[in-house]
Amino acid sequence: MNPRALLLWVGAVLLLSLGSEDPVYRLLTLMAAFGLLLRWRRPGVRLTPLLRWIGAACALGILFNFLLSHTGQDVIVTVPDWLPAIGGPLTLEGAIFGVDVALGLGACLLAGAAMATVIDSQQVVDALPRQLHRTGAAVGASLTLIPRLRQSFIAVREAQSMRGWKPRGPRSWRAVAVPSVLSAIEGSVLMAEAMEARGFGNGRRTPAWTPTWDRVDVLVAAASVTSLGLFGLALFLGRVSGWQPYPQLQPPSIDWLPVLACLFLFAPGLLG
Repeated sequence: MNPRALLLWVGAVLLLSLGSEDPVYRLLTLMAAFGLLLRWRRPGVRLTPLLRWIGAACALGILFNFLLSHTGQDVIVTVPDWLPAIGGPLTLEGAIFGVDVALGLGACLLAGAAMATVIDSQQVVDALPRQLHRTGAAVGASLTLIPRLRQSFIAVREAQSMRGWKPRGPRSWRAVAVPSVLSAIEGSVLMAEAMEARGFGNGRRTPAWTPTWDRVDVLVAAASVTSLGLFGLALFLGRVSGWQPYPQLQPPSIDWLPVLACLFLFAPGLLG
């Protein structure tokens, strides 16, 4: 996929998932992002570890909102007040709002992950205008940090296991965590030195390749722009109503215009 078309689509997903608290719109953007990853991920890229991390982050969001929000009329359980922060009534409304927050978080994380699983990091730099090449280089480098940290963690854990190391509690993991982080930092330093040795920032950047546009890329870009336009129009007309489950749980109000804007985001998963 053309990186510029993908960036347009990512921007549309972020706007629609963050521009409304309605869980229906957020669920639609989440499904659209998941469909793009299934259809356009690079060969050899595994989605299972990524989905596990995103699922864990969403689960923590639901749990924290449920434990820390004590507003609502439908009380599930009452925690003793002597417990700090979580003491008080735990409500159904708090849990439902946590699900809503998790849907938005999941949609944003999946959309961001598309820039690392669909295109290469250097393509992010090439997709940006010349004035944003430095910003794109920083973004591209940051996209490689988590995979590099994961590879370093696996390598250090295997090396420590060969030396007889066994996990014996949280403190024992320092023998793996500290070398892993140091190795990832060392890799970032080496990348910075390589960029400096190649004269990064001293002149106009020459891309290794020029991305081309095909029919699918044009349709994806058009669908993204249309989605942004429809959702912006819905916001201007006041047809994207805010949704809150407090103080009493109410079903979200759904309007066909923002729903149509969300449906255009499914174009990348259906095309190709």
